[in-house]
Amino acid sequence: MNEDRRIRKTKSSIKSTLIELLRSKPINNISVTELTSKADISRKTFYLHYNSIFEAKEDIDNDLIVWLNDIIASISSKTHPLNENDIFSFFKQINKITQNHSEMVSYFMRNTKQSSLYIKVKQTLKNAVLERVSKNSKNPHYNDYIAEFLVNGILSTYIQWNNNNKNIPDDELNHLLTNLCTSAMALVQ
Repeated sequence: MNEDRRIRKTKSSIKSTLIELLRSKPINNISVTELTSKADISRKTFYLHYNSIFEAKEDIDNDLIVWLNDIIASISSKTHPLNENDIFSFFKQINKITQNHSEMVSYFMRNTKQSSLYIKVKQTLKNAVLERVSKNSKNPHYNDYIAEFLVNGILSTYIQWNNNNKNIPDDELNHLLTNLCTSAMALVQ
């Protein structure tokens, strides 16, 4: 058990240091030596956990996807069709992640559109939305468009909020996104 904690702690240190370095330079310009020096670990320790900087970054990306899938699973098992409370709960849980893992989420918000992580997050959300939309849609031909619209709107709103230094309270953002999603989904049901 103690070994597992040490491994988690070391990996956490590596990942948080990598995120810190990624704030100021592209991943291609970050060396293992620089990362290990800043994380105050040996190269050997780094290589016990990861084969490369890219593998460590992939682990960061996977953490976010796991959290997102957990949130989706928590609301997917609830009511059908999805109601306003479920949608609000989803956004509330997303905001909890943004608070508990602010550095990682800020990194994601700053590195969007072309990043592999953005594409994974978008596809994960789109799959979840498609699943819900397809259950209630009167015209399945539009499902992909509806999901694309909703997911891009949600992600763009979070990015805008982050870029504006979160200038509106979390709950206000949750209500705004809930109302927008509910209204959009009502048009197709």
